[in-house]
Amino acid sequence: MSNLRTLLSTTIAILACACSGAVLDTAAAGSPSHRGHHGRAHRAHHRAHKAHRAHAAHHRSARRSHVGRRSHAVTETITLATPCQNTELTPAPDNLGEIDAATLCLINQERARNGELPLQVSAQLEEAAQGHSDEMVSEDYFAHVAPSGLTPVARVESTGYVPNPQVGYALGENLAWGTMPLATPSAIVAAWIASPEHLANILYSPYRDTAIGVAPAAPPSLAGGQPGAVYTQEFGVILR
Repeated sequence: MSNLRTLLSTTIAILACACSGAVLDTAAAGSPSHRGHHGRAHRAHHRAHKAHRAHAAHHRSARRSHVGRRSHAVTETITLATPCQNTELTPAPDNLGEIDAATLCLINQERARNGELPLQVSAQLEEAAQGHSDEMVSEDYFAHVAPSGLTPVARVESTGYVPNPQVGYALGENLAWGTMPLATPSAIVAAWIASPEHLANILYSPYRDTAIGVAPAAPPSLAGGQPGAVYTQEFGVILR
């Protein structure tokens, strides 16, 4: 009976957000073309030359696309064939590296099952993710926006991930906290995958970078004193 009460008292909670920014690029208009026969001939020659270049570019693109699809398929196969380690491990101060790796492995396997490339770890996103998880525990809250008003975008921008204001970007963030058996990477990722909003972040095709930050405790007022963990996963891509 005591084991049943313990199981029923475990808790898991999740939140998701996605955000993006874009810089519109304008191009200067060209000079008016010459009038008359010379201008028409010049334009016809230019169109023929442009068509030839477009035809050649199409063939190069087709070759790259074929090679890219083959490489993509190989990457998916390797990702799915590699077992994820430590997925049932309970977060503790001395195993957070293994927890991060297990969580990322499960995320990348879910992407591979849906035809998406694996995400790569970004040091800047890792700084944002770990800082947010730690703060949610120390300041006893669970939200994308900190009590200070710091937003996910501002949190990531402060790390230097977005190199300058002239580039576009897309960012996403998944949060979770759980207690006891529901604090493992396996339980957290399963909860994210079961949520359409969180799954949308996980499977968003343009994302290339990610990081996971885990605090080996849950927000005190929410967890009721039970042991647990808080997870933050950041997603990003810079659109140059």
